[in-house]
Amino acid sequence: MMSDQYPLDLSPSPVFTFENFFEGESNRIALKSILAFPDWPAPIFILFGPKGSGKTHLGAAWRSVNDDVIFLDDASQMDEASLFATTNQALNGELRGLLLADHRHPDEWDIKLPDLRSRLNYIPKLSLEEPDNDILEPIIRKLFEDKGRAVKADIVSHIIGRYDRSIPALVRLIHDLDLAASREKRDMTLKFVAAFLKRAGG
Repeated sequence: MMSDQYPLDLSPSPVFTFENFFEGESNRIALKSILAFPDWPAPIFILFGPKGSGKTHLGAAWRSVNDDVIFLDDASQMDEASLFATTNQALNGELRGLLLADHRHPDEWDIKLPDLRSRLNYIPKLSLEEPDNDILEPIIRKLFEDKGRAVKADIVSHIIGRYDRSIPALVRLIHDLDLAASREKRDMTLKFVAAFLKRAGG
């Protein structure tokens, strides 16, 4: 008996740069502030916002174009002593810059060290919001293009209106759509996408 054949996912790992970061109302202030480095009000910023709002992308892009800086994603999960020591390095001039990122505001971090809690209270903070349509539309098109597929506007609008708007969810959806279309030897039409979303409960 022959087994089902599943196409291999050979798409490259994402490269995070400022050039491929999609700017919109939900992230414009944070992007402008990050790009102002090294003219920050302090050598440390805290970037917070929901998963998929662009924190990892912004932080990785900032780190890639600057020397002697550190970007710490999911900062609330770090060892508190290590986090406190790293913030001291930045404040003492041993690092040119430090960017902390997390999906929660620092007030919501479960911090036990009083000195670290006090330090976090005074660090400037930048917030990112859930992406709006002005960001989602080009992102969805780019995700399809990375799979070698060009899609029409009606498909993009259908996905935005009927599916989870978070970027990680959209990445998974388009990955699954591409695999399903390849496996079934179907074109990426609105009919195919709508049927797929209906089966998936979207």
